[in-house]
Amino acid sequence: MKPALTKKLMRTLPTLTEVVDAAPAPIAPVDAAAREQDALVERVLRQLEPTLEAQVEMQLQKAISGLVHEQVQLLLPRIRQKVDAAVRKAVTQAVATELTPPPGG
Repeated sequence: MKPALTKKLMRTLPTLTEVVDAAPAPIAPVDAAAREQDALVERVLRQLEPTLEAQVEMQLQKAISGLVHEQVQLLLPRIRQKVDAAVRKAVTQAVATELTPPPGG
């Protein structure tokens, strides 16, 4: 049964009947107007680059600052709890040390 299945499969597969040249298509020459337009775009972008960089940096700083502030506000209760627990533990240990009689005394 497998040979018949293979013959059927072979009949449905496409067969190469034409040789295709693999040489790349020639690149169309760029006309003077297109080169001038590309040069203009590049000059404008070069002139705008410092301004755009400053604006992007300012917007990025605002966004990051806002996100950091939000996260700090969310963490503030946990930070206060941790600091409170650390202070209580330190005070408790200090009081216990003071209340413990010195050895031999």
